Amino acid sequence: MAQHPYDIWPLLARPGGAPLPRDTDALRDAAARFAGLISPALAEHLLAPVSARLGAALLDPDAVARDRLLKTFTLAQHRSWARCLVDTGIDVVFLKGFANAHTLYGDPRVRAQGDLDILVHGADLSRAVDFLSSRGFRFRASPLNPWGMISDASFMPMVSPDGACPVDIHIHPDCYPAHLSLTTGLVFARAATVEADGFRFRAPCADHALVLCATNAAKDKFFLSSVTKAIDAILLLRDRASAIDWDGLAALARDGAFFRPMATFLALLAALGAATDDAPGALRTPPRGLRGLAFRGVVDDYRALFPDEVPLTTYLCREWLLGAEPRVALRNLLVRTKGLFRPSSGIPECGPVGAGNVLLPLRSDAGIHAPASTMARDRRTLVKE
Repeated sequence: MAQHPYDIWPLLARPGGAPLPRDTDALRDAAARFAGLISPALAEHLLAPVSARLGAALLDPDAVARDRLLKTFTLAQHRSWARCLVDTGIDVVFLKGFANAHTLYGDPRVRAQGDLDILVHGADLSRAVDFLSSRGFRFRASPLNPWGMISDASFMPMVSPDGACPVDIHIHPDCYPAHLSLTTGLVFARAATVEADGFRFRAPCADHALVLCATNAAKDKFFLSSVTKAIDAILLLRDRASAIDWDGLAALARDGAFFRPMATFLALLAALGAATDDAPGALRTPPRGLRGLAFRGVVDDYRALFPDEVPLTTYLCREWLLGAEPRVALRNLLVRTKGLFRPSSGIPECGPVGAGNVLLPLRSDAGIHAPASTMARDRRTLVKE
């Protein structure tokens, strides 16, 4: 097993208050590994207060500059198509990376983004698909799990003609069971208006943004691809905790059958140093017994920055013990079993398909930029279900 690096998470959660290590070389090594997981520009942004305390840079400035340039291009592409979608008059709320980049980060360019995630009413799905297809977007089928795509909330991405902007269309904020309580109508009703360089769009309120961080991290089984969801949530709790209605959030988790993954996520954030004291006790108490053993493995992976390969059995155990209520895990198993015989492509009937089966670049909703060896071992968590 590889030697574990310095635990960098308290410095992210409390950049001005967590003690600095005596061994600055260990901190620099951890910062470099962290940048390899999430991207140099994002790591530099998150660790900027720590660098200021040290009076020295923690990361290679050239690598940060190159990465920032790439992210500037990506954000420009996403904003351009986001404007076009808003201008159509289609009722749309932007989710996940694009929304969080503008609401949680002082510089939205640094937040790595994969797809441009949009939420539309089911009645507007065909209209959104028609608009994007008229601009050259196509659904491109990428290799799926053997059981196909099991999400009932979104589809395979529609990709722009130049490949620079994949758009992920959601008709629910997240897949079953989250949309039992966190409905599309509720997200629209409480959405906040965000203004960015003269462009106005809607994004989920703080409560709903935190829920989506948790439910998406749970779908990732709290492995590598969940890292930026945890980072988003840490920043949200650090800077917008007063906006959270904890009683309402707990009710959403109970009614939507995702109380267990929500509690696991908040306990993880607390273990990493985030401020969760205002959350109800039941929502931030670490799991015990067999579930506690699996949870400690999650915390260890985060603190060690995911150094080891993960067997498939560990993924399955974490889904059953931490990532879903038992009845939800059973339902997912049954849906996957059914999909072995009739796999879903994830492309709606109204959607135009690109020529042939095109393997898109390995994608992650977290937008993680990891070393090739790391990405290969986590492929099963990154291919969209």
